[in-house]
Amino acid sequence: MKPWTIAGEAVSPDGTKLELISHDGEYVIKADGLPLMSTRMHYSELELARFACSKLKAGARVMIGGLGLGYTLGAALELLPKQGTALQVELVPEVIEWNLGPLASFANRPLNDERTELVQGDVTKIIRKSKNEFDAIMLDVDNGPSALVNERNSWLYTDLGLQAIKGALKNGGKVAIWSADDEPKFVIKMKRNGLRATKHFVRAHNKKGGIRHVIFTGQKN
Repeated sequence: MKPWTIAGEAVSPDGTKLELISHDGEYVIKADGLPLMSTRMHYSELELARFACSKLKAGARVMIGGLGLGYTLGAALELLPKQGTALQVELVPEVIEWNLGPLASFANRPLNDERTELVQGDVTKIIRKSKNEFDAIMLDVDNGPSALVNERNSWLYTDLGLQAIKGALKNGGKVAIWSADDEPKFVIKMKRNGLRATKHFVRAHNKKGGIRHVIFTGQKN
């Protein structure tokens, strides 16, 4: 049996230890020893983009918070018009390096697409200062609104954070938020802050059975 090997290590600004580990062609990103995402189970990351980026118009501008394994960016680019742009925001520089290196081919090298604008920084800061800028926002920066890996992201799921997300969207724009588990009251909170909200249960694999994740979607009226 082939052993798991460490392909990369990093520490996020809040002290979370990140590891990129590999085994027989598969890669997994772990946070403090817990698996966050893998190249074998990434269907829900594709669905995150599909929920947010359907029916985009020419010149659309979208933002992805959290690069992960690059699958959400890759799926968003497939749906993005040629004249559109995708702003990819990632806090940890090593995660960007992994996506330019051993992970690049899994999502068809989305960072090399000419429509991609890459920012190494805090997505909460960009959302705070953006006004009516994005046709879609996709957030995959934690395990969910309460199962936080990075505490600085908790603001995104507060009333003020959701109001800022709404403010960053153009009229009719959509937000999609990835979560490892259901958060029964989160749709109510999204609606309270002016978003037409729904939750969707999606499989980690594109096949019957197995782990299911949750994607919360909202649309600005």
